[in-house]
Amino acid sequence: MKNDIDNKTRAQIPERCRIGFQRYTVVKGDTLEKIAKRFNVTVGFLIVENPHIKDPNKLSPGDVLCVPIQPPPGVGRVPESCPIGYEKYTIKSGDSFSKIAQNIGVPIDLLIWNNPHIPDPNIIFPGDVLCVPVPLKLPSCNLLKPINPSMQNTFGSAMVQKQQNGQHLLVITGVNLPNPSLLGNYDGYDGFVGIAGIGGYGFPLTLVSDEIGLWTGSIIIFPLLTSGDQVYIIPSNSEVSVPSKPILEGMLK
Repeated sequence: MKNDIDNKTRAQIPERCRIGFQRYTVVKGDTLEKIAKRFNVTVGFLIVENPHIKDPNKLSPGDVLCVPIQPPPGVGRVPESCPIGYEKYTIKSGDSFSKIAQNIGVPIDLLIWNNPHIPDPNIIFPGDVLCVPVPLKLPSCNLLKPINPSMQNTFGSAMVQKQQNGQHLLVITGVNLPNPSLLGNYDGYDGFVGIAGIGGYGFPLTLVSDEIGLWTGSIIIFPLLTSGDQVYIIPSNSEVSVPSKPILEGMLK
């Protein structure tokens, strides 16, 4: 990439750099390729992280870039902690994000989202440590327990099965659920699963038996579910958005 150094150009400086990044001031002779190599990232990564640089082909001495903070030589990059249901994995020679994701059976985006200490997933080194999800043992069946002790006769389940196309089928069932109107301005229940780094998915449950308060529902999800994901049953209103708190909770294992 050609760089046009012009001392008369006003320096391009970012308002701030995100956590884990530091400022680097461009000096004469610098190119984006040289800077990327020095900080172990790709040129494309630097371009995305520095939108204040109007033309990546033209850097001037005094311009400031946001670049990743580098660990000492020979020291791997290690996360402070991993989300629930994740374990630490040390990079070996020949590893890549895509290979690791394929071996575990999860989307590569799930690894990227949960490893923000690796600024550029295209560049990793032996000794780096990743947070990787602990795979579910499928089929998986998990108990949902009441959050409020006064609802001790209420319980539920969350079942996960792998479909032929590789997607996950999640079925959530609640038993002895009270009429939702008794809990507030609600007319039904939703199932919800929280996924680290993504947020989660909610879906409506259907009343199967009013006599025993049996509600159930299902959703087919791209294979994102892993051990440690939190599952809930939450009162809901089908017509308006009403704040609510879960009445049953559990964890996928």
